[in-house]
Formats: sequence, structure tokens, C-alpha cells
Amino acid sequence: MLKNNAFRVLSISIILCVVYASWISPLNPIQIANLKIIDSFFYLSSKFNPLPKAGQDIVLINIDDSSLREVNIQWPWPRSVIAEIIKKISANAPAAICVDFVFAGKSVDPLEDSVLMDSLKEAKNVYAAAFFGNDGKYVIPDEALALSLKDFGFVNKPRDVDNTIRRMRPYYLSQSGDVIDYSLSLKVAASLMNSPPGNIAVSVPLSKEGATYIKFYGTLDKFNSIPAWKVLKDAGDLSMLKNKLVFFGVTSESFHDIYHTPLGIMPGMVIDLNETLTYINKSFFRYAGHEVNSIILFIFVLVAVFGGIRLSILSGIALTACEILILLSLGLFMFLKGMIIDPIGPILLMVAATILLHGARYVVLIVENIVLRKEAVTDGLTGLYLYRYFELQLKRELKSAFHINKNLALVIYDIDHFKKINDTYGHEFGNVVLKAIAKSLKDHSRKNNIIARYGGEEFCIIISDMKKDHAIKYAERLRNMVGALEFKTDKGEAVKATMSAGIVTIEDAHSEDPTEFIKAADSALYRSKNAGRDRITVFTSS
Repeated sequence: MLKNNAFRVLSISIILCVVYASWISPLNPIQIANLKIIDSFFYLSSKFNPLPKAGQDIVLINIDDSSLREVNIQWPWPRSVIAEIIKKISANAPAAICVDFVFAGKSVDPLEDSVLMDSLKEAKNVYAAAFFGNDGKYVIPDEALALSLKDFGFVNKPRDVDNTIRRMRPYYLSQSGDVIDYSLSLKVAASLMNSPPGNIAVSVPLSKEGATYIKFYGTLDKFNSIPAWKVLKDAGDLSMLKNKLVFFGVTSESFHDIYHTPLGIMPGMVIDLNETLTYINKSFFRYAGHEVNSIILFIFVLVAVFGGIRLSILSGIALTACEILILLSLGLFMFLKGMIIDPIGPILLMVAATILLHGARYVVLIVENIVLRKEAVTDGLTGLYLYRYFELQLKRELKSAFHINKNLALVIYDIDHFKKINDTYGHEFGNVVLKAIAKSLKDHSRKNNIIARYGGEEFCIIISDMKKDHAIKYAERLRNMVGALEFKTDKGEAVKATMSAGIVTIEDAHSEDPTEFIKAADSALYRSKNAGRDRITVFTSS
């Protein structure tokens, strides 16, 4: 028994895991659910972990809603205005300036470009954005401006199935496998770390798609920031910029440069900031991989299946709930250690195993109870109702007949000379005769008739909703069908059996008392026996 249970637990667990891995896990809703759980780990990590020192050494210069109001210049601002802000930032000796603008093309007024180039050359440490378009073309700053920059890099981020940004791509490769360029964040981080971008890139654990998770340290409000208008109007303390990494870009939602992230809606510049911190702190996530996820999946499902088969419903549910808590705690612990697992698979299969197995056991229990109830009211030999069930139903039918004035009849059959059949051919043969007659009565009766084994060789049928003369003819037809049956003994002898019957209708025995109704049918049966058997007699009150 123990081996059988162990085999069942193991088999069901393997089947569930194979079904999930083959057909369920690739589905988008499953992937999204998995990502949402991972998002909760990001959220908890950002809330309880303090900002690292590198994060404290970053300052944001925001073109926010207040800057648009205070500067009162139509967007996009002229390059001379951008140049003025860069000049004032540079005057305070920051470690680097990361500008989240793509200076593509030339201005209508060449002087605007000239002023911007002068400020970039003077600063000597400004990095600007570039991007890969939908057509695959690399859009970079205008050549003259690009030569004035310290460097530029792309800011594209891959999107997950739910259109959320969670990952970063350190570089783009050409079809031949050569690096086209590195990301803006990687180049800025590499400059601060005094290391070539390629050296950092090779240490990043990438997926098959060439991406890895960003370590989201916080949203905009977690970092030091100064509105751009305060820089222009000398209304802010810019001395704090010394030796700091400065990010300069738009944060106003009116620019639509905002994206869904694990920490909620976030401006593109703040996503770049978090990416840069990921490189600086080398906080790279590793994906657990198929083997580790499969082992975790199997272990947790195995325990849930065991609970579904061996434990009570409440205990099984409690076990699954504990497993889910343990799994989520394990997922969070591994997340904090830099490894990401897929928690939704075990959770889904644990819940499914609990519901299916306990549900199956519940259904089996219901079926067993139905069978037991049926066995409690049916005769084991003939399959007909027992007398106590028949008596209860007769009482109900009589009450209903008197209440709504409907027709009702009761017929009792008795096998003629059944004792002689038993004595001559044996009780086993007698049982064969009883089962065959019971089957004939059942097969040729209406579905709403109630047929019961009244005694040893007696049967009774409650006939409802049938007029008196029709009920008599119907009862007689059943009796004749039984009389036409032929039974073969082991020696090949042909044996026939006849029946005597008594029938009473509610018209002749006008009483709600089932005992009186049965007595009336019995008295009619008695008269059939006295009259020579093999016949039916109708009870009359006279």
C-alpha cells in the first residue's frame, strides 16, 4: 500500500511538471503572473534596502513641470538654453554629466549649435543619448556635436510581454557578431570605474536575448534632484554637484518619456540612472535556469501532491498555504542574493494539485455515499427497492394522490409454488428465477413506477398517474410477460414460473393509510391464490 501511494505521488507530480513545462509555462498570462511576483521582490528590496553610496553621489537636474512653467519657453528648448544649463552644471566640477537628449540633426539657427558645442567642449565630460530606431538604424548625435561630447551611447531597453521595462542590454551586436555600440549607462559607469566598457560587459550574466535585469534602487523621489529652472536662475545650491554624477533630462509626464517598471511609472532618465548604478555596484542578477527551476518545481509539487492524496482537505489546504509562503520567502531570499527563480509554476501546480486531488477525493466520497445509500434501500440479489423504502414511497404517493386528486394503484405479485422450485432445483436456481423476474418487471415498467421486493418471492409495484382500467391491464401484461419466461437448469431442463397478483386502486381503497392500502392488495392476492393461482384479482370494497 505504501509503495502504491509513493508511486502515485511520484507519477502525478511528474505528469503535472511535464504538462506545465511543455504547455502552460510558455503562455503569456503565466509569464506575466511570474513577472508580477518578481516585481513585488523589486518593490520590497527598494523599500527596505538603503540607497548605496554610488546612488547618494548622483544628482538629477530635472526638466519637470515647474521648470516648464518658470522658464516659460516653448518646448523643445533652444540648444542655447540646454547649453547654459550644462555650463552652470560644469562650473561646479561634477564627475560626469549624463544628458538624456539625442542631439540629432542641426538647429535652424547655426548659432544655437555653436553655443552648445562650446559648452560641451568646455565641460569635457558630457555623455549624450543615442537610440536604435524601429528600422534598426542607429540614430546618433549630429557629427559636430558628437565630436564635442565625451561619448554617447544608446538608451533602448527591451520590453517584456506586459510592456514593462525590467531589463537592460549592455551592447548591440551586428549580424556578424561585432559590437555596434555600448549603452549610455554602461559607458558612464565605465568612465567612473576607470575601466573600458567591454571589460565590464563581459562580466554581465546575459540571457539568450543578450539582456539582464536592472537592479532598481528607487524611483525619482529617492535621489537628490534639482529642478532645471533653479539652475538657470541660480536659485539652487549647485555646490552639491562637485564630484557627483549628474543626470540631466526630462521628468515631466507631459513629455511621455515615462515607462512601466517594477517600481511603477518611471521617467526614462531615472531608468538609465538605475541601470548605471547596476553597473557601478555590479549588482547583476542571474536567472536560475531551467534545471534549478525544474528541481524547485518538482519538490514543491511533490509535497502538495502528497498532501492531496494523504491528508484531509483542511490539512492539505494548510500545507499548500505553508508551501506558498515558503516558496515566496525562498524566492525573495534568492532575489536578494542576486538570483531570480520562476515562482508562479510551483504556486500554480500546488494550488491545482490541492484542488484536483481533494476535489477528486470529494467526488469519490460522494459517489461512495450514493452507492451506500442505494445499497441501503435496494435488495442485494434483485437490485429492487427494499420493503422499508417501498413503504416510505407509498406513504408519499398516497399523500400526493389525495392532495392533488391523482390516480394511484398498487399491485403485489407472488411467484406460484416457488418453494417447490427451490426444493426441486436448488436455491441457486431459485435465485436465478428471482433475478430474472425482477429484471423483467424492471425492464418493462415505466420510469416513474416504484418496484420493490416485498418478501421472499413477492414483488410489488406502485403505479402512479394511470387510470384504473389501464393500471389493471398494465399489471396483467407484466404478469403475462413473466409467465412467458423460460429458465434452463444445469441439466438443460426448461422451467417456467407463473405469478399470482392482487391489485388495488385509490378508487376502491380510499385511505391515506399505507397499511390499509397494502392490506387491500394482499387480500386481492389471497383471492387469486384461492382461485387457482396464475391470475390477477382486483380489490373491491364491496
